[in-house]
Amino acid sequence: MEHEKRLRNIQMGLSGDGRFPILMEAGLVTGSQPLAHWMAQQFNHNFDDYDTAIDAVYNSTHVGGSSYHHLLDGQHTVWGAFRAVKDVKADDSFLTEFLQAGEHLMRDVTSVSGISPFFSLSTEQWDALASIVMPFGISKPFLVDALTVNGPELLGGTIALLSTLLVGKRQDPSTVSKLSGAYVLSSIASGNPVLFPLAAGGLVYSLIKSESKKETLIQGGKGAIVSGGALLAGSLIGGPIWIGCLASVAAAISLNYALENPEKTFTRMKELIKPTSSILRKVSLAIG
Repeated sequence: MEHEKRLRNIQMGLSGDGRFPILMEAGLVTGSQPLAHWMAQQFNHNFDDYDTAIDAVYNSTHVGGSSYHHLLDGQHTVWGAFRAVKDVKADDSFLTEFLQAGEHLMRDVTSVSGISPFFSLSTEQWDALASIVMPFGISKPFLVDALTVNGPELLGGTIALLSTLLVGKRQDPSTVSKLSGAYVLSSIASGNPVLFPLAAGGLVYSLIKSESKKETLIQGGKGAIVSGGALLAGSLIGGPIWIGCLASVAAAISLNYALENPEKTFTRMKELIKPTSSILRKVSLAIG
């Protein structure tokens, strides 16, 4: 029965302790910038008069520049885009206008900067908000990233949602807590506005459903450690992005094993250190 359970979990893309989703999320966060640029090159293109209408404010004023205008020009929210396309063609139906606005916004989600679908800010509001958070070490690029959503962030939120639902349905709440702890840290590190509420909701759910609140919090902490170690390893390794992703995965696997099997890890470390210390002792005696 145990091997059948493991097989089902592998087929679902999940391991027995939920570490597969953590590995997926860590790898996605590590490779988010290259993925965002690739998605922008493939999908973020304008074609017709509806696109021109939605981008009209930016094209005439260049407010916010290429990095911030989706948040500041007032045309890249659901309502702003719909309002912008209303006068493109006099005989358009409400459905046509809504679909044209939505289709443009979906392509702009694949831009590197992403969009803020439900609200926009004026330049004055943006500067005021930035001045409030800057003393806490939050830069303008990170702030705009936290207020907008792009393709990799949407993908990361989708992975988190599906993983949490699948793990929550088949396993105990502490496993959901472990996933959510990992996702909370990933969302903060990447400024992902989709992932953070999902992760926070998962933690609240696991605390409500769990019989042991302490164990749930411990598992959440383990997930955060695994995710943090994976992201740190990926950021420290230079070279092509795939090397950073591999480093993230390797770090996550190692940390997860160490946290779940501390005695075995300690024994293995002693076995590895013992011959090294013996060699160093022989070298020091030879030098002496």
